[in-house]
Amino acid sequence: MTEELRAGSDVTRHVIEPFQYSFSEEDLSFILSSFGDLLRNHEYLTLGEFGLQFERSFAEYTGNSHAVAVSSGTAALEIILRTIGVKGGQVIVPTNTFGATVIPVLRTGAVPVFADCALDLTMCPEDVARKMSGDVKAVITVHIGGLISPHTLELQTLCAKENVPLIEDAAHAAGSSLDGKKAGSFGIAAAFSFFSTKLMTCGEGGMIVTDDEHIDAGARLLRNHAKSARNRMINHGYNWRLTEVQALMGIRQLNRLDEFVTRRNVIAASYDRILDDLECVRILYPPARTVHNRYKYVVLLESCSPQDVEIALRDKYGIPLGGYVYKEPCHRQPAFEKFGGSDCVIAEKLCASHICLPIYQDMTESQSKFVAESVRSVIRMLH
Repeated sequence: MTEELRAGSDVTRHVIEPFQYSFSEEDLSFILSSFGDLLRNHEYLTLGEFGLQFERSFAEYTGNSHAVAVSSGTAALEIILRTIGVKGGQVIVPTNTFGATVIPVLRTGAVPVFADCALDLTMCPEDVARKMSGDVKAVITVHIGGLISPHTLELQTLCAKENVPLIEDAAHAAGSSLDGKKAGSFGIAAAFSFFSTKLMTCGEGGMIVTDDEHIDAGARLLRNHAKSARNRMINHGYNWRLTEVQALMGIRQLNRLDEFVTRRNVIAASYDRILDDLECVRILYPPARTVHNRYKYVVLLESCSPQDVEIALRDKYGIPLGGYVYKEPCHRQPAFEKFGGSDCVIAEKLCASHICLPIYQDMTESQSKFVAESVRSVIRMLH
Protein backbone atom coordinates (compact mmCIF):
# COMPACT_ATOMS: atom_id res chain seq x y z
CA MET A 1 0.00 0.00 0.00
CA THR A 2 1.33 3.48 -0.83
CA GLU A 3 2.46 5.93 1.82
CA GLU A 4 -0.25 8.33 0.62
CA LEU A 5 -2.92 5.74 1.35
CA ARG A 6 -1.42 4.93 4.74
CA ALA A 7 -1.32 8.59 5.66
CA GLY A 8 -4.88 9.14 4.50
CA SER A 9 -6.35 5.97 5.93
CA ASP A 10 -7.53 7.49 9.20
CA VAL A 11 -9.62 9.99 7.25
CA THR A 12 -10.69 7.69 4.45
CA ARG A 13 -11.75 4.75 6.61
CA HIS A 14 -14.68 6.71 8.04
CA VAL A 15 -16.23 7.58 4.70
CA ILE A 16 -16.37 4.18 3.01
CA GLU A 17 -19.90 2.78 3.06
CA PRO A 18 -21.17 -0.64 1.94
CA PHE A 19 -23.61 1.18 -0.33
CA GLN A 20 -24.89 4.71 -0.82
CA TYR A 21 -27.74 6.13 -2.88
CA SER A 22 -27.41 9.39 -4.76
CA PHE A 23 -29.82 12.34 -5.03
CA SER A 24 -28.46 15.62 -6.39
CA GLU A 25 -29.62 19.02 -5.23
CA GLU A 26 -31.57 19.28 -8.48
CA ASP A 27 -33.24 15.97 -7.68
CA LEU A 28 -34.13 17.13 -4.19
CA SER A 29 -35.55 20.40 -5.48
CA PHE A 30 -37.80 18.58 -7.96
CA ILE A 31 -38.97 15.97 -5.44
CA LEU A 32 -39.64 18.37 -2.60
CA SER A 33 -41.31 21.06 -4.68
CA SER A 34 -43.49 18.55 -6.54
CA PHE A 35 -44.50 16.81 -3.34
CA GLY A 36 -45.28 20.18 -1.79
CA ASP A 37 -47.54 20.98 -4.70
CA LEU A 38 -49.35 17.67 -4.26
CA LEU A 39 -50.02 18.43 -0.61
CA ARG A 40 -51.02 22.05 -1.16
CA ASN A 41 -53.40 21.05 -3.94
CA HIS A 42 -54.82 18.10 -2.00
CA GLU A 43 -53.92 15.80 -4.89
CA TYR A 44 -54.36 12.06 -4.56
CA LEU A 45 -51.14 10.62 -3.11
CA THR A 46 -51.32 7.14 -4.66
CA LEU A 47 -51.86 6.02 -8.29
CA GLY A 48 -51.65 9.57 -9.55
CA GLU A 49 -50.00 11.35 -12.46
CA PHE A 50 -46.42 10.93 -11.22
CA GLY A 51 -46.94 7.20 -10.88
CA LEU A 52 -48.16 7.07 -14.46
CA GLN A 53 -45.20 9.15 -15.62
CA PHE A 54 -42.79 6.82 -13.84
CA GLU A 55 -44.42 3.80 -15.46
CA ARG A 56 -44.33 5.31 -18.95
CA SER A 57 -40.69 6.33 -18.61
CA PHE A 58 -39.60 2.96 -17.21
CA ALA A 59 -41.40 1.04 -19.97
CA GLU A 60 -39.72 3.22 -22.60
CA TYR A 61 -36.30 2.79 -20.95
CA THR A 62 -36.51 -1.02 -20.85
CA GLY A 63 -38.14 -1.30 -24.27
CA ASN A 64 -41.39 -2.81 -23.04
CA SER A 65 -44.98 -2.01 -23.92
CA HIS A 66 -46.13 -1.88 -20.30
CA ALA A 67 -44.77 -1.05 -16.85
CA VAL A 68 -46.78 -1.37 -13.63
CA ALA A 69 -45.47 0.30 -10.46
CA VAL A 70 -45.95 -1.71 -7.27
CA SER A 71 -44.87 -1.64 -3.64
CA SER A 72 -41.79 -3.89 -3.89
CA GLY A 73 -39.86 -6.26 -6.10
CA THR A 74 -41.27 -9.15 -4.08
CA ALA A 75 -44.81 -7.96 -4.82
CA ALA A 76 -43.90 -7.67 -8.49
CA LEU A 77 -42.84 -11.33 -8.63
CA GLU A 78 -45.95 -12.56 -6.82
CA ILE A 79 -48.23 -10.57 -9.11
CA ILE A 80 -46.53 -11.95 -12.23
CA LEU A 81 -46.81 -15.52 -10.96
CA ARG A 82 -50.46 -15.04 -10.11
CA THR A 83 -51.33 -13.59 -13.50
CA ILE A 84 -49.72 -16.46 -15.42
CA GLY A 85 -51.20 -19.09 -13.06
CA VAL A 86 -48.67 -21.37 -11.37
CA LYS A 87 -50.83 -22.71 -8.53
CA GLY A 88 -50.45 -26.44 -8.04
CA GLY A 89 -47.33 -26.65 -10.18
CA GLN A 90 -43.59 -26.17 -9.86
CA VAL A 91 -41.46 -23.09 -10.47
CA ILE A 92 -37.73 -23.52 -11.09
CA VAL A 93 -35.70 -20.89 -9.25
CA PRO A 94 -31.96 -20.48 -8.65
CA THR A 95 -30.84 -21.57 -5.22
CA ASN A 96 -28.35 -18.70 -5.32
CA THR A 97 -30.79 -15.86 -4.72
CA PHE A 98 -32.39 -13.91 -1.92
CA GLY A 99 -35.35 -15.71 -0.35
CA ALA A 100 -37.68 -13.03 -1.71
CA THR A 101 -37.45 -14.81 -5.07
CA VAL A 102 -38.80 -17.99 -3.47
CA ILE A 103 -41.51 -16.63 -1.14
CA PRO A 104 -43.79 -15.46 -4.02
CA VAL A 105 -43.65 -18.99 -5.46
CA LEU A 106 -44.94 -20.40 -2.17
CA ARG A 107 -47.54 -17.64 -1.74
CA THR A 108 -49.00 -18.42 -5.16
CA GLY A 109 -49.47 -22.08 -4.29
CA ALA A 110 -46.56 -23.52 -6.26
CA VAL A 111 -43.52 -25.54 -5.21
CA PRO A 112 -39.99 -24.17 -5.76
CA VAL A 113 -37.45 -26.40 -7.50
CA PHE A 114 -33.92 -25.23 -6.84
CA ALA A 115 -31.42 -25.10 -9.71
CA ASP A 116 -27.67 -24.83 -9.33
CA CYS A 117 -25.66 -21.85 -10.52
CA ALA A 118 -23.04 -21.51 -13.24
CA LEU A 119 -19.53 -20.17 -12.62
CA ASP A 120 -20.76 -16.56 -13.01
CA LEU A 121 -23.21 -17.09 -10.07
CA THR A 122 -26.30 -16.97 -12.32
CA MET A 123 -28.65 -19.91 -12.90
CA CYS A 124 -27.23 -22.89 -14.76
CA PRO A 125 -29.27 -23.72 -17.92
CA GLU A 126 -28.08 -27.33 -17.95
CA ASP A 127 -29.41 -27.90 -14.44
CA VAL A 128 -32.69 -26.20 -15.33
CA ALA A 129 -33.02 -28.57 -18.31
CA ARG A 130 -32.42 -31.57 -16.05
CA LYS A 131 -35.15 -30.40 -13.67
CA MET A 132 -37.71 -29.49 -16.32
CA SER A 133 -40.89 -31.59 -16.20
CA GLY A 134 -44.56 -31.42 -17.09
CA ASP A 135 -45.24 -29.96 -13.64
CA VAL A 136 -43.11 -26.87 -14.23
CA LYS A 137 -45.28 -23.78 -14.74
CA ALA A 138 -42.52 -21.15 -14.89
CA VAL A 139 -38.79 -20.52 -14.61
CA ILE A 140 -37.44 -17.49 -12.74
CA THR A 141 -33.93 -16.38 -13.59
CA VAL A 142 -32.12 -13.82 -11.42
CA HIS A 143 -29.64 -11.31 -12.84
CA ILE A 144 -27.27 -11.74 -9.90
CA GLY A 145 -25.28 -8.66 -8.96
CA GLY A 146 -26.61 -6.84 -12.02
CA LEU A 147 -25.11 -9.21 -14.62
CA ILE A 148 -27.36 -10.33 -17.47
CA SER A 149 -25.46 -13.52 -18.22
CA PRO A 150 -25.34 -14.95 -21.75
CA HIS A 151 -26.84 -18.02 -20.06
CA THR A 152 -30.08 -16.02 -20.15
CA LEU A 153 -30.30 -16.69 -23.89
CA GLU A 154 -29.94 -20.42 -23.29
CA LEU A 155 -32.77 -20.24 -20.76
CA GLN A 156 -34.88 -18.36 -23.33
CA THR A 157 -34.35 -21.13 -25.87
CA LEU A 158 -35.05 -23.88 -23.35
CA CYS A 159 -38.23 -22.26 -22.03
CA ALA A 160 -39.52 -21.60 -25.55
CA LYS A 161 -38.90 -25.24 -26.48
CA GLU A 162 -40.76 -26.45 -23.37
CA ASN A 163 -43.49 -23.80 -23.69
CA VAL A 164 -42.75 -22.60 -20.14
CA PRO A 165 -42.79 -18.87 -19.28
CA LEU A 166 -39.43 -17.32 -18.39
CA ILE A 167 -39.61 -14.59 -15.74
CA GLU A 168 -36.76 -12.22 -14.92
CA ASP A 169 -36.02 -11.29 -11.34
CA ALA A 170 -34.24 -8.08 -12.32
CA ALA A 171 -34.08 -6.67 -8.79
CA HIS A 172 -30.33 -6.08 -9.21
CA ALA A 173 -30.28 -5.24 -12.89
CA ALA A 174 -31.74 -1.79 -13.59
CA GLY A 175 -29.59 -0.28 -16.33
CA SER A 176 -27.90 -3.54 -17.36
CA SER A 177 -28.11 -5.00 -20.86
CA LEU A 178 -27.04 -7.95 -23.00
CA ASP A 179 -26.51 -7.65 -26.75
CA GLY A 180 -28.10 -4.20 -26.59
CA LYS A 181 -31.29 -5.43 -24.88
CA LYS A 182 -32.10 -4.03 -21.45
CA ALA A 183 -32.98 -6.09 -18.40
CA GLY A 184 -36.69 -6.83 -18.62
CA SER A 185 -36.53 -7.77 -22.32
CA PHE A 186 -35.78 -11.48 -22.06
CA GLY A 187 -38.81 -13.08 -20.43
CA ILE A 188 -42.58 -12.87 -20.51
CA ALA A 189 -42.30 -10.35 -17.66
CA ALA A 190 -39.72 -8.96 -15.26
CA ALA A 191 -39.70 -7.70 -11.68
CA PHE A 192 -37.53 -4.78 -10.55
CA SER A 193 -36.83 -3.58 -7.02
CA PHE A 194 -36.26 -0.03 -5.80
CA PHE A 195 -35.30 -0.89 -2.20
CA SER A 196 -32.91 1.46 -0.39
CA THR A 197 -29.80 -0.56 -1.26
CA LYS A 198 -30.54 -0.80 -4.99
CA LEU A 199 -28.74 1.14 -7.69
CA MET A 200 -31.84 3.29 -8.23
CA THR A 201 -34.15 3.62 -5.26
CA CYS A 202 -37.48 4.91 -4.02
CA GLY A 203 -36.77 3.62 -0.50
CA GLU A 204 -39.25 0.85 -1.21
CA GLY A 205 -40.96 0.00 -4.46
CA GLY A 206 -40.97 -2.23 -7.50
CA MET A 207 -41.90 -2.37 -11.17
CA ILE A 208 -43.35 -5.03 -13.45
CA VAL A 209 -42.46 -4.74 -17.13
CA THR A 210 -44.03 -6.83 -19.87
CA ASP A 211 -45.27 -6.86 -23.45
CA ASP A 212 -48.14 -9.15 -22.46
CA GLU A 213 -51.54 -7.42 -22.30
CA HIS A 214 -52.95 -10.07 -19.95
CA ILE A 215 -50.14 -9.64 -17.41
CA ASP A 216 -50.41 -5.86 -17.59
CA ALA A 217 -54.18 -5.88 -16.98
CA GLY A 218 -53.91 -8.50 -14.25
CA ALA A 219 -51.15 -6.62 -12.46
CA ARG A 220 -53.08 -3.35 -12.44
CA LEU A 221 -56.07 -5.15 -10.99
CA LEU A 222 -54.22 -7.17 -8.33
CA ARG A 223 -52.08 -4.29 -7.01
CA ASN A 224 -55.21 -2.36 -5.99
CA HIS A 225 -57.11 -5.04 -4.05
CA ALA A 226 -58.51 -6.47 -7.32
CA LYS A 227 -61.27 -3.86 -7.20
CA SER A 228 -63.64 -3.17 -10.04
CA ALA A 229 -66.20 -0.36 -9.94
CA ARG A 230 -67.66 0.66 -6.58
CA ASN A 231 -65.05 -1.26 -4.57
CA ARG A 232 -66.37 -4.60 -5.76
CA MET A 233 -63.58 -7.15 -5.47
CA ILE A 234 -63.44 -9.60 -8.37
CA ASN A 235 -60.32 -11.47 -7.24
CA HIS A 236 -58.03 -11.79 -4.23
CA GLY A 237 -55.74 -8.82 -4.67
CA TYR A 238 -53.76 -6.85 -2.13
CA ASN A 239 -52.49 -3.37 -1.36
CA TRP A 240 -49.43 -3.42 -3.60
CA ARG A 241 -49.58 0.25 -4.65
CA LEU A 242 -46.70 2.71 -5.06
CA THR A 243 -47.17 6.20 -3.60
CA GLU A 244 -46.71 9.43 -5.52
CA VAL A 245 -43.73 10.53 -3.42
CA GLN A 246 -42.00 7.23 -4.25
CA ALA A 247 -42.77 7.80 -7.91
CA LEU A 248 -41.19 11.25 -7.69
CA MET A 249 -37.97 9.67 -6.42
CA GLY A 250 -38.17 7.00 -9.09
CA ILE A 251 -38.56 9.54 -11.90
CA ARG A 252 -35.41 11.36 -10.85
CA GLN A 253 -33.42 8.17 -10.25
CA LEU A 254 -34.40 6.81 -13.67
CA ASN A 255 -33.29 10.07 -15.29
CA ARG A 256 -29.82 9.48 -13.85
CA LEU A 257 -29.63 5.71 -14.20
CA ASP A 258 -27.24 5.65 -17.16
CA GLU A 259 -25.06 8.18 -15.35
CA PHE A 260 -24.99 5.88 -12.31
CA VAL A 261 -24.03 2.88 -14.44
CA THR A 262 -21.24 4.77 -16.18
CA ARG A 263 -19.80 6.02 -12.91
CA ARG A 264 -19.92 2.61 -11.24
CA ASN A 265 -18.07 1.11 -14.20
CA VAL A 266 -15.32 3.70 -13.75
CA ILE A 267 -14.97 2.55 -10.14
CA ALA A 268 -15.01 -1.10 -11.21
CA ALA A 269 -12.25 -0.39 -13.74
CA SER A 270 -10.17 1.09 -10.92
CA TYR A 271 -10.68 -2.10 -8.92
CA ASP A 272 -9.76 -4.17 -11.99
CA ARG A 273 -6.44 -2.36 -12.47
CA ILE A 274 -5.33 -2.92 -8.89
CA LEU A 275 -6.64 -6.45 -8.35
CA ASP A 276 -6.22 -8.01 -11.80
CA ASP A 277 -2.87 -9.73 -11.13
CA LEU A 278 -3.63 -10.71 -7.53
CA GLU A 279 -2.99 -14.41 -7.02
CA CYS A 280 -5.59 -16.76 -5.58
CA VAL A 281 -8.62 -14.70 -6.55
CA ARG A 282 -10.96 -14.72 -9.54
CA ILE A 283 -12.63 -11.49 -10.57
CA LEU A 284 -16.06 -11.92 -12.20
CA TYR A 285 -15.46 -9.82 -15.30
CA PRO A 286 -18.61 -9.18 -17.37
CA PRO A 287 -18.54 -10.45 -20.98
CA ALA A 288 -17.86 -7.81 -23.62
CA ARG A 289 -21.39 -8.17 -25.02
CA THR A 290 -22.91 -6.96 -21.74
CA VAL A 291 -23.36 -3.63 -20.04
CA HIS A 292 -23.06 -4.48 -16.35
CA ASN A 293 -24.59 -1.91 -14.00
CA ARG A 294 -22.03 -2.98 -11.38
CA TYR A 295 -24.60 -3.33 -8.64
CA LYS A 296 -22.07 -5.74 -7.16
CA TYR A 297 -18.34 -6.16 -7.71
CA VAL A 298 -17.69 -9.84 -7.04
CA VAL A 299 -14.34 -11.36 -6.09
CA LEU A 300 -14.04 -15.17 -5.74
CA LEU A 301 -11.49 -16.23 -3.15
CA GLU A 302 -9.43 -19.38 -3.68
CA SER A 303 -7.23 -19.51 -0.60
CA CYS A 304 -8.83 -17.56 2.26
CA SER A 305 -12.27 -17.31 3.78
CA PRO A 306 -14.66 -14.42 3.12
CA GLN A 307 -15.18 -14.04 6.85
CA ASP A 308 -11.45 -13.58 7.49
CA VAL A 309 -11.20 -11.00 4.71
CA GLU A 310 -14.30 -9.18 5.98
CA ILE A 311 -12.98 -8.99 9.54
CA ALA A 312 -9.51 -7.85 8.48
CA LEU A 313 -10.87 -5.14 6.17
CA ARG A 314 -13.19 -3.89 8.89
CA ASP A 315 -10.73 -3.98 11.78
CA LYS A 316 -7.58 -2.82 10.00
CA TYR A 317 -8.95 -0.38 7.46
CA GLY A 318 -12.52 0.42 8.52
CA ILE A 319 -13.88 -0.88 5.21
CA PRO A 320 -17.21 -2.74 5.13
CA LEU A 321 -17.96 -5.25 2.41
CA GLY A 322 -20.87 -4.64 0.06
CA GLY A 323 -22.93 -7.67 1.07
CA TYR A 324 -22.92 -11.11 -0.56
CA VAL A 325 -24.77 -12.61 -3.54
CA TYR A 326 -25.43 -14.75 -1.63
CA LYS A 327 -23.78 -16.05 1.53
CA GLU A 328 -25.95 -19.16 1.85
CA PRO A 329 -27.92 -20.83 -0.96
CA CYS A 330 -31.67 -21.00 -0.39
CA HIS A 331 -31.80 -24.79 -0.19
CA ARG A 332 -29.58 -24.61 2.91
CA GLN A 333 -31.84 -22.17 4.74
CA PRO A 334 -34.42 -23.42 7.30
CA ALA A 335 -37.36 -21.84 5.48
CA PHE A 336 -36.70 -23.79 2.28
CA GLU A 337 -34.63 -26.88 3.11
CA LYS A 338 -37.61 -29.23 2.76
CA PHE A 339 -37.70 -28.52 -0.98
CA GLY A 340 -34.37 -30.24 -1.69
CA GLY A 341 -31.45 -28.87 -3.68
CA SER A 342 -28.58 -30.83 -2.16
CA ASP A 343 -27.29 -31.43 -5.69
CA CYS A 344 -26.58 -27.70 -6.13
CA VAL A 345 -22.89 -28.14 -5.36
CA ILE A 346 -21.51 -25.24 -7.42
CA ALA A 347 -23.76 -22.78 -5.60
CA GLU A 348 -22.62 -24.15 -2.26
CA LYS A 349 -18.98 -23.65 -3.24
CA LEU A 350 -19.32 -20.17 -4.75
CA CYS A 351 -21.63 -18.81 -2.06
CA ALA A 352 -19.03 -19.78 0.54
CA SER A 353 -16.03 -18.32 -1.29
CA HIS A 354 -16.81 -14.83 -2.54
CA ILE A 355 -16.92 -11.23 -1.37
CA CYS A 356 -18.46 -8.08 -2.83
CA LEU A 357 -16.50 -4.86 -2.57
CA PRO A 358 -18.28 -1.64 -1.65
CA ILE A 359 -19.26 0.28 -4.78
CA TYR A 360 -21.53 3.26 -5.31
CA GLN A 361 -21.79 6.05 -7.82
CA ASP A 362 -20.49 8.85 -5.58
CA MET A 363 -17.37 6.93 -4.52
CA THR A 364 -14.29 8.99 -5.34
CA GLU A 365 -11.17 7.80 -7.13
CA SER A 366 -9.13 8.02 -3.92
CA GLN A 367 -11.74 5.99 -2.04
CA SER A 368 -11.88 3.25 -4.67
CA LYS A 369 -8.08 3.09 -4.74
CA PHE A 370 -8.00 2.87 -0.95
CA VAL A 371 -10.49 0.00 -0.97
CA ALA A 372 -8.69 -1.95 -3.71
CA GLU A 373 -5.23 -1.48 -2.17
CA SER A 374 -6.61 -2.54 1.21
CA VAL A 375 -8.21 -5.66 -0.27
CA ARG A 376 -4.97 -6.50 -2.02
CA SER A 377 -3.02 -6.11 1.22
CA VAL A 378 -5.47 -8.22 3.25
CA ILE A 379 -5.62 -11.09 0.77
CA ARG A 380 -1.84 -11.21 0.48
CA MET A 381 -1.59 -11.25 4.27
CA LEU A 382 -4.12 -14.09 4.61
CA HIS A 383 -2.87 -16.16 1.65
